[in-house]
Amino acid sequence: MTGTPQIALTPSAGRPPWRLPALLLAAALLAIVTGVLADRWSVGNTVASPDPATLRPWYGPASYAQAAVNAERDVNAARHDNLAVPGQWLREEVLARALMARWRLKGDYADLVEARALLDQGLRRAPYPAGPVFSRALLSLTVHRLDDAETMLARVADFAVVADDEAADARTFAGDIALQRGRLAEAERLFAEAERIAPSPGGNLRGAILRFNRGDRAGGLRVVERLLANPRQQPQALATLMLQRANFAYAEGDWSEAGRWVGAAQRAFPGFWLADAYAAQQFALAGRTDDAIRAYTRVAQRSGRPEVMDALAHLLRLKGDGAASRVWAAKADAGWARHGALFPEAVAHHRAEHELAVGSAARALAYAEPDARARPQAPNLVLLARALLSAGRPREALALLDRADAQGWISAGQHMARAEVEAALGNGAASEAARARAEKLNPRAADPRTRLIWFGHD
Repeated sequence: MTGTPQIALTPSAGRPPWRLPALLLAAALLAIVTGVLADRWSVGNTVASPDPATLRPWYGPASYAQAAVNAERDVNAARHDNLAVPGQWLREEVLARALMARWRLKGDYADLVEARALLDQGLRRAPYPAGPVFSRALLSLTVHRLDDAETMLARVADFAVVADDEAADARTFAGDIALQRGRLAEAERLFAEAERIAPSPGGNLRGAILRFNRGDRAGGLRVVERLLANPRQQPQALATLMLQRANFAYAEGDWSEAGRWVGAAQRAFPGFWLADAYAAQQFALAGRTDDAIRAYTRVAQRSGRPEVMDALAHLLRLKGDGAASRVWAAKADAGWARHGALFPEAVAHHRAEHELAVGSAARALAYAEPDARARPQAPNLVLLARALLSAGRPREALALLDRADAQGWISAGQHMARAEVEAALGNGAASEAARARAEKLNPRAADPRTRLIWFGHD
């Protein structure tokens, strides 16, 4: 363990939140898609809802610390092999995949810079259309460069023979592109096609989250719980699924249930910074602000993750400790700036959230506007609407919310954003109606403590 306690706590209610909606747990999902769970298998229809206390991982590194050691070992071994026999694109791809796996654990975007250079070199070496095509497509999706990913998928279309697992991965990637561009029906169709061709945990999970956010909450929840019940889970993958289950509980206002899954994730993969950050968040929701601050501080210091620093700065600001909030906000800003210098698209959404919470509306717009243009999915449009509202432009914000609603993405946070915009425009009845829709989805949608949900908010 890491010093962040395991908890399952239940707080209560109050006034409307201002917290903005966010993207899916993208990095963690990509970790599952890219080999944390390598098996392909079909999700059955008869598994009962699992008890988080009974779930145990099956194989793989038993802790975050051990996974980090293994990741270093894998990078070093792949680098040695690549240097020993240079000029082979397959060896370069192995090293690139090892670097990407280390990035998923440690978050150093320099690993992705090196991985991209290796994969690009491999594509130049290999006779067209061969080469590290899927790895390059995955990296492009990881850093939110959708056009690059589409270029790789076009190369797949020229393969003489496409294996079933490759065809399924291509459709999963195409579905993710459609999802980020706001074409939800197309994304759902592509995810379903991938599952029919060669079912995989990553593809099933993507489809489940989309179903949940298109209104089929029971269906999405069933798929995630069946994935959780599968006994062949690596610790990191199991913990990631548990956190996604916690996200569903947050979306329905069940903070106690979320806490059960957060604690289970900590047990499944001890030392996992993200699970420990969720645990700190549970303290905040329970009104144990000082405990939350201490827990966030430990995770921020240990992991160096700017998203944890943002959560801490936000909580300190809400507590009224402006000086400490500014210190952590500055550290987070420096972290996002380092990442943004390498892959600006990858962190634009995070930087917009950072600015809305502990910075300025003008800077939030500077990040949210290009992100929403490039990836006009509903969560990005809603984030931009929040930034526009903060900048005193509610009519433009309302138009964006109309676009988000038209996509068919459904969340309590989206409705609460509309309630705030309508109130700013003086439309009291419309504001109350939007708030009622939000509370129908999530009874805690108007609870002020909802704005403390930094990780897993909708």
